Amino acid sequence: MANIKLITIDMDGTLLSSQQQVPTGNMTAIKQALSQGIKVVIASGRPLSGILPWLKIIGVPISDDQFVIAFNGAVIQTTSGKLISKNTISYADYLQLQAFADEQKAYFQIESLDATHTIGKIIPKEAQMENYLINAALKVHDQMPKELEFIKPLINGSQEELDHLTAIMPRELLEKFNIVRGAWYNLEFMSKNASKGNALKQIADQLAIPSEQTMAIGDQQNDLSMFQRAGIAVAMANARPEIQAKADFVTKNNDQAGVGFAIAKCALNASRTMNQPIKSN
Repeated sequence: MANIKLITIDMDGTLLSSQQQVPTGNMTAIKQALSQGIKVVIASGRPLSGILPWLKIIGVPISDDQFVIAFNGAVIQTTSGKLISKNTISYADYLQLQAFADEQKAYFQIESLDATHTIGKIIPKEAQMENYLINAALKVHDQMPKELEFIKPLINGSQEELDHLTAIMPRELLEKFNIVRGAWYNLEFMSKNASKGNALKQIADQLAIPSEQTMAIGDQQNDLSMFQRAGIAVAMANARPEIQAKADFVTKNNDQAGVGFAIAKCALNASRTMNQPIKSN
């Protein structure tokens, strides 16, 4: 097995349990990995403000030589807040997406480095939950300011509503944007250059770590780009079957410290050979 030097870990549904806690097994394995010099990078749809409290819990140092992948790869920052890279869409692109959301009577907002922004006057419960989890203020505008940094535009709604929107998505939008489901209540539209996988590669290149010495753990569609880039791709047992099918193996679920289990098997004991996928119910 490759000597793992870099581990990227999704947050919601992966690092965090269904009760929004970090299982003890995850914390133990991550701290052991850090003590062995392995870089641990949280890769989330959240901004740094929604990641930072959890870094302190799991023991990732707040410094200029530790990294986070935020906004599903649209932003890379150091854990201390230094901006490494940023991918945005244009105001014209925003107008196109806002028009689609308005046509479908869907709630639409923009997540930026400073706050979340919307022109919607009724905030659905799914958007309220999103903004609470990412620890961001919501600013309501009569008209969206042109000077905003349009980093992560998204539609919030029920799973049924977003399944429908995904099914009817115009080809023009599919070709122009990287469209992913970061959670059941989010449908996200980002720059084609923005993905967790591209961010993983950029960090690995900066650290001179070959791809075969990287590992990615996730549970959602927005994690698949990491699976394609990583030397070892690990899906959570709580991931949908189509996500599990893209991984090298499936670990335990997020309530069973699946992240810690995978790290212990793949990274903390580099001499172990895995000939078969690990399946956990």
